[in-house]
Amino acid sequence: MLRRLSALLALAALLASPAAGFDTYWHSQCTQKAGEQLGFAEDAWKIVQLGNFSPDFFGPVSQYASRGLSGKELDVLNRSQANDPRIRGAALFLHFDNLNGDFRRNSDFDYLFGRLLNATQKLLAGYKNAGHDERTRKVLTLITLGASLHAVQDFYSHSDWVHTDFNKTDVKMVKLDGGNWRAPTWFEFRARHKNPDKWPFRVAAGIYPPVAGAPNTHTRMNHDNSRLMYTEYETPGAPLRSQAQYHNAGAVPARGDDASDLAHQQLAVNTAMAASVEWISNVEENSDARRAIESARGWNLKTSDPHLAKELQAGILTEMALSCAAGKWDGDDPPGERGAFCRSVLERKMNSVGTTSGSTLASEILGLAANLAMPYALKFTGMFWDVHGQYHVLERLAQDLGSNSGHYAFARN
Repeated sequence: MLRRLSALLALAALLASPAAGFDTYWHSQCTQKAGEQLGFAEDAWKIVQLGNFSPDFFGPVSQYASRGLSGKELDVLNRSQANDPRIRGAALFLHFDNLNGDFRRNSDFDYLFGRLLNATQKLLAGYKNAGHDERTRKVLTLITLGASLHAVQDFYSHSDWVHTDFNKTDVKMVKLDGGNWRAPTWFEFRARHKNPDKWPFRVAAGIYPPVAGAPNTHTRMNHDNSRLMYTEYETPGAPLRSQAQYHNAGAVPARGDDASDLAHQQLAVNTAMAASVEWISNVEENSDARRAIESARGWNLKTSDPHLAKELQAGILTEMALSCAAGKWDGDDPPGERGAFCRSVLERKMNSVGTTSGSTLASEILGLAANLAMPYALKFTGMFWDVHGQYHVLERLAQDLGSNSGHYAFARN
């Protein structure tokens, strides 16, 4: 037991990273709600969830894991493509972070949204004529859609968009069923105001890598977890602190108490949920992309492909286990049921999954993750991860977003 605990602590240290988006729980929630609202079958939106996790796995997770693995484990990680610098370099551009201080004007954000939308539509439309079998085509479609959604959702986490008082503009806040609120999305505001550089406010995203002494770092600006608690990697000693003081603006400001901090973070989540639905609709404006999504929307693996259904369950378990161990399910100390869930994952008390040997599968996945053998854990997830190395999903999504230098590809006058 002591050895297992030490392995988990080591894993958490390896995976802790300042370069992730919404914590996995919130990314998953946004993706699930969008899928359900748009009529995706459960298996289909779960595959989209795995695609949504890929910019984090192939970005910060693999980066930090590679520093702590050696020998056979590192060789397997390299062979799995998770440590491929091309994939990791592409993942860097799918978080809407202010990389190297490159964001200077609103049109820079508009550039990223436009190029990402075009790349997503082009990829989905092209899968039909690429000679793939139907199974591979459906997986690629849903994984690609999920990866693009990750970037869209991160815009509302990593920027100060929800700090804008939209009720002072002609594009107002939106009241949701149940009394909660969301901000208008980027595309809703742009529909009224065509030139982003003439908007009455300037959007900012958190600087990454974070810079010591700067108030607008990725660490301080993101809305990743429900308590607005973050490890300040740019500060000596990397203290865990509330960042509410950097989120006390907009229609639903954080004031440093639990209720207002949660309401502010949920404003970002609610807006990202609406933007996720909107994004899929935008992608479907391309008729070939829409047909690709339609072909995969109702996919029920349990009846059509039981083996792949088990791989999907294993993938979801691996995602949960790694996120909990890294403190990235919903922060370092998740509240309520999410905290209990992570503790149960780390104690290997997951309920039985699947049919026969389900509980054994869960135990194997969690055990592999806990012992730093992520590449072996990924073997259980089969093609849901293999497609990245084989078909270069993230690289093709990000090919017009940035360069190998780590800078965005903004055209400068």
